[in-house]
Amino acid sequence: MTYNFEIAIPSFNRADIIANRTIKLLKEMKVPKRKIRIFLRDMEQLEQYKETIGNYKYELTGQSGILATRNYLRTYYHEKNGLRGVLFMDDDIEQFNTLDENNKLIPVENFMETLSQMFLTTEDLGFRLFAPSAYNNNFYMKDKISTNLKYCIGAFMGLVIDKSKPCIHTDIDHFEDFLFSIEHFLEDGGVVRFEKYAIKTKYFELKGGICGSMGGLENRRKNMDENAKYMIDRYGNDICRLKMKKWGADLRLNYRYKRSISI
Repeated sequence: MTYNFEIAIPSFNRADIIANRTIKLLKEMKVPKRKIRIFLRDMEQLEQYKETIGNYKYELTGQSGILATRNYLRTYYHEKNGLRGVLFMDDDIEQFNTLDENNKLIPVENFMETLSQMFLTTEDLGFRLFAPSAYNNNFYMKDKISTNLKYCIGAFMGLVIDKSKPCIHTDIDHFEDFLFSIEHFLEDGGVVRFEKYAIKTKYFELKGGICGSMGGLENRRKNMDENAKYMIDRYGNDICRLKMKKWGADLRLNYRYKRSISI
C-alpha cells in the first residue's frame, strides 16, 4: 500500500535540533531521503544545514516567520505536480507513537505505510486535512478516527492535494494550525483526526524556530494573546473559545459545531 506524498520540514536556525530529532527519527523509521524536503530561508541557512545533516532536497523560501513560511509551503505544494499529498512536519519531532492492544504507547512500526493509510483514509472520506491526536498521552488517545471540528496540530499535519479546491492560507502566525483546522472544516466539511497516534515534541523551544524568529518567548506570548483574540473575533465563541494557561492564551475548538451549508 503506497501513496505518493512528500514530507515537508520548515526549519530556521536549528540544524543541530533537526539532526538530533526529526531527521534522526525519520532515519530510524527508514524514510527514504527522496521523500524529504527541507525548507530554509536563505543560502546562509543552507550552508549550515548541509554541513550538519548533509545532502537532502532543500528549498529556499526567502520567507521570514511562520505565517509567510506556512503560506509559501501551501502554495508550493498546491502548484507542484506529481504528488497526491504532503506531510508538514516540524523539525523537532522525537517520536511518532501509537497505542498497543493494552492501551500503552509504543513507537509506530511501518511509518511510511501508516502515513499512506492515513492519506488514503482521508481522501476516501472526501476530506483534505488530517493529523494525529494533539496529546502524546494514552489517557486522551483512542483507537478511533474522528471527522468533526478538532484541532489538527501544525507540527504533524497531512494535506491531500486537491487542485480543484482553493489553496487555504493563513493571515496569522501563532494559532495558524487552528485557523487551518477551522478553514478546512468549513471548506471541506470535516477534518480527520487519527486518535490512536501522537507525536512527542518539545513545544516553546527557545532556540530558532518560532521563538527565534519572533525575538524571544515574551514576544511570542504577546503574539499569542493578540492572535487568540483575533480568532475569537473572527470565528466567534460557537466555533472556538479562549483558554488561559500558565504560558499564555490558548484556544479550544467546539467539536460539536455543525457546518452551515448554503444552497
